[in-house]
Amino acid sequence: MTLHELAANLSSRLCTAIEAEPDGKKERRIAFALEGLISTGYSMLVIFFVSLVLGTVKQTMAALLFAGSLRTFTGGVHARTPTRCALISGVVFGSLGLGVKYLPWPEGFLWNLTAFMVLATVILIFAPRETTNKKIPPAQRRVLRIWTVVLLLFFFFFLIYFLKTSNFLLTKALLLGMGWQALAVSPVLREKIEKRKEGE
Repeated sequence: MTLHELAANLSSRLCTAIEAEPDGKKERRIAFALEGLISTGYSMLVIFFVSLVLGTVKQTMAALLFAGSLRTFTGGVHARTPTRCALISGVVFGSLGLGVKYLPWPEGFLWNLTAFMVLATVILIFAPRETTNKKIPPAQRRVLRIWTVVLLLFFFFFLIYFLKTSNFLLTKALLLGMGWQALAVSPVLREKIEKRKEGE
């Protein structure tokens, strides 16, 4: 049974238990929400397991927090199946966790703020990222862009605070998380994925 079939089955049972008459439209909406919830939970478990094995739980979760909150509004690349998504997420965030823990990092304001501005510019140019199956209406695109700007402003003030308090774990987590999202919305990664799909 695929994840989609599981979500559809759970949605059907839930609607049947609540309502006497079936409502196909409501079932599809609930199934879509359940599929997203289960897929996210699956990916989170894989990421947590990988970080546990690598001994980078704190670092990985910090990077995931920053990247995940940005992804809510910017979108990004998507894997073709939930299993592939979970495995890729495990590799990506496992690597980010290792980067946060072991990567040497300059302590000065100038380098970190410059890196932030470059990454923020890339994100603002290319976000929100559409997928082939889901186009974003113009009105929703404006809302997502506004929230992206707001979140990046919060990140900017967080970064200033982290640098002032010499919290280099969160400094690295914030910038590496932003770096992954900048890559995820950029045409560079999109073109590579599309070429890979054509090859399959």
